[in-house]
Amino acid sequence: MNMYKRIIVAVSAALFTLLALLAAIITDLYDREFPQAIGSDSRLTISFKESSFSISEAFLKLEELDTRLKLGLVKVAPDLAKEGDGKIFAMLNDGTLPDAFTWFNGNDTGQIVGKDQLANSYPDGLYLVTGSTDRLGELEDTLRDAGVDVSRRDASILDSLVFVVQEKGFTTVILASLVLISSLALFWLSVRARGRALRVLGGSPTKRILMQDLTAFGGALFISAGTVAIVAAGYVGVFHGWMYVSVFLKVLISLQVIVIAISLFVAFIMSASTWPSAVMLATRQPTVKSLRSMAILIQALTFVLVVATVTPAWSAYQHSSAKAAEMAQWKRLADQVSIVFATDNDEMDHMEAMIGNMVKDAESIQSVALSYTFTKEMWPSVDFGEYSAVSFVNQRWLDLVTLGEKQPIVAPISHHNISEDLVHEVQEQINILSREDHPTNLLEQLIFLHPVKESQLPVAQGGGGGSLYFGDDVLFAVVPSLYETFNDSTLTSMISSNNIVFTGVTATQHLLERHSLDAQALRNRGIKGELEVVYIAEEGILHAQFAAYLVWLQFLSLLVLAVAFSVATAIRALITATLQAKRDFPLRLAGQSWMRILQSRVIKELLVGIILVMIVVALQKPDAIGILLVTTAYGLLLVLLSHLFAVQWCFHGVSKRRI
Repeated sequence: MNMYKRIIVAVSAALFTLLALLAAIITDLYDREFPQAIGSDSRLTISFKESSFSISEAFLKLEELDTRLKLGLVKVAPDLAKEGDGKIFAMLNDGTLPDAFTWFNGNDTGQIVGKDQLANSYPDGLYLVTGSTDRLGELEDTLRDAGVDVSRRDASILDSLVFVVQEKGFTTVILASLVLISSLALFWLSVRARGRALRVLGGSPTKRILMQDLTAFGGALFISAGTVAIVAAGYVGVFHGWMYVSVFLKVLISLQVIVIAISLFVAFIMSASTWPSAVMLATRQPTVKSLRSMAILIQALTFVLVVATVTPAWSAYQHSSAKAAEMAQWKRLADQVSIVFATDNDEMDHMEAMIGNMVKDAESIQSVALSYTFTKEMWPSVDFGEYSAVSFVNQRWLDLVTLGEKQPIVAPISHHNISEDLVHEVQEQINILSREDHPTNLLEQLIFLHPVKESQLPVAQGGGGGSLYFGDDVLFAVVPSLYETFNDSTLTSMISSNNIVFTGVTATQHLLERHSLDAQALRNRGIKGELEVVYIAEEGILHAQFAAYLVWLQFLSLLVLAVAFSVATAIRALITATLQAKRDFPLRLAGQSWMRILQSRVIKELLVGIILVMIVVALQKPDAIGILLVTTAYGLLLVLLSHLFAVQWCFHGVSKRRI
């Protein structure tokens, strides 16, 4: 029996390793919001727009409250001293924080600076609480009484866990976990079937038998979970930092407890539903017969899940290179910023002319880039021809996304070689979005480009909030001038949707000041809102990093499903061989080959497997048929080998009177 426990420990280690990776991802996301290196347990988003405080008065009030309540407030602000997507963490008062810190993933470094670095900043924004949170409620009440908008978020591992589990990409992880749990429970019941039947015959109470089965099964799972937790915690401590071990273990142990609880519940249900009947015991039938239906169900379910999962996992792997390219492109855009409109629509209408002049000014110093993309979904009635999208860009955007390329990756194309329907729609959009006094030959001034073979350039989706679209079949319509081409309302809308970006935080702040669009100038004109300058790359990099996590999880989940299928197939084969031992043994003694003996049962399973694959293909319509066929071949080969091994094992068992 100890050998079977070791098998459960080894197999369940695959499941707990998957949970350890999931715990690491949750720890990374948790640390991004609440940096553990500086002891952040809460974060505040504060807005003084509706209050009567001036900028200096607002900072003085925050400093006074921070000192009195010992909160250790740190304002998160863009790094104005250098170009890039960096941030600074400015202390409102002197403290004991380090000069720099890193996050869980260790790729970035945060700089801790003094309050003098906030001389050109606004009090609105995000603040981390690195001190005591006991009196944080007093700060909230005081500021709200003064008309300040305050929202608070406390560190919660449960919130991070729920956020991750709700993501669609983690469905496979959950399914893999449940299926492997069921396979392990089935394996344990199959090896305990004979002993359980003997105890039933001996008159042992049902509750005692169930408790003994579940205790032994749970003990094996706890050993595996503890071993993985110790090894994983050591890895996190050595390679990421010991400060993260506590959070990591809280997440991992929570996941493990949930999985073990579900495992015991599944084992209990399966045990109760497959209890040896009096007829079975009286007629001396094999004790594993009651598990046959359950084994068939689990084997079929795991096979379907493996086949249905392999194509998305393979596609995710193929797209991982695209995600790496996307991350590289975001890094090329690291010093690009967008302008966020913290205003209402009426106030934006009053600012449109000033915004148009600001864009004109930015064009003169080549510090503004445009990419506004229309896809087939946005123009469903338009014939795009060989292209999947058309993107209005300026030369500055092309310079940014082709920086460092040694060979030209775009080539000109005449509009006469483009679908007439697409050209007509481009002309219509120009007429709608352009200024009233635009030249009549504006279409002739556009330069059309398309990527050379296999080149993929990113473009920003129209109104997409800064998301990038990659494709080697995007048509570029290069506009000669943003200001001359588009009206002020269109320019304002494109800026608000991150389709127009500017270079550098400091330079963009100066642009706002020159055109009376800074916070102080707007308030002097009676406009309560303001325009905020933020980097566009940080969120994009985080999204690409999160997508990379999903790729790893999908592959590990696929491996867990493969293990579950292997276990279920082996158990099904052993049960079948045990039930057929009275038939197989004399046939083998009579000289028949193993393949002849197994022929009927193997063919039956192969036909069922092929039918299941055809159903999955019909429902899923996968593109990667090759990897699906390889997976199917693996599954069918495993069925054959499992039956061959099982029937030989049973033959030797009968020969030695063990069965």
